[in-house]
Amino acid sequence: MSLSVVINTKDALTGNDEHKFADTLKSIAFADEIIVVDMNSSDRTVEIAKKFTDKIYTFRDVGFVEPARNFAISKASKDWVLIIDADEILPSTLKERILQLTQGDATADVYYLPRKNMVFGTWFHSAGWWPDYQLRLFKKGAVVWSDKIHSVPKTKGNTDKLAPREDYAILHYNYQTVEQFIERLNRYTSHEARQRQEGRLSSSAVIDAFNAELMSRLFEHKGLSGGMHGVSLSFLQAFYELVVVLKQWERAGFPEYKSDRRTVRSLQKLSANLDYWLADWHISQSGGLSRLFWKLRRKFRV
Repeated sequence: MSLSVVINTKDALTGNDEHKFADTLKSIAFADEIIVVDMNSSDRTVEIAKKFTDKIYTFRDVGFVEPARNFAISKASKDWVLIIDADEILPSTLKERILQLTQGDATADVYYLPRKNMVFGTWFHSAGWWPDYQLRLFKKGAVVWSDKIHSVPKTKGNTDKLAPREDYAILHYNYQTVEQFIERLNRYTSHEARQRQEGRLSSSAVIDAFNAELMSRLFEHKGLSGGMHGVSLSFLQAFYELVVVLKQWERAGFPEYKSDRRTVRSLQKLSANLDYWLADWHISQSGGLSRLFWKLRRKFRV
């Protein structure tokens, strides 16, 4: 069977990263068809893409990629579709596995591929960033995207995942600078605030949003074990959720919400959660009576 690779672009060249976009296109040159859908790039993205394909289309720039996904997929004419972003590269071992699947080995209609994120100069695989499965390979007609940012696509047929192996993972040059993270955070949180259901907030909402994301990233997903990278990204992602709530509040006109019992309970919950997870960390590092001491601290969240 045949394979179309679809790539959505928008100013793919940042700093001296022109070679990376060319490497992206080189890594998918094995496909029967390459479709590029550009969202009004102002750099040399389209010029470079023309060296690899003549199937280049334009889609309006709405600030995020989801609305352009279905348009791009509609231009694909082959049996299977693979989606790659302009800051991603397909390793040769993954290419070989994709060829095996599309040429007869497939037992599913939709495949989720692991993704290896390069963040702040290193492969980042704690705080929920590995295996970072992405829906990227599917039979034509088996997947439909929503126009909402960070939405989950609708699928038809059987789904499967490739093994969470580094050699099967898409190489993703994600956030390369703190400035880049904050720029995207500002843009994406504005879209998410518009999408989320309008309703009355409370003074505890920002605490709850920050608390839930921080505890999940820092402790449940082992961000603490990821050193400076893990701790920093856990806080940045918690800040992302906090900013979404603040922008919802802004859209409502900044109504006054007085601190009340719910606010205090949220702060107490944050403190109790922190006590629990810090005790849990100490248990993993201790033995004997010290371990028993921290187990009691974890049980009573003190």
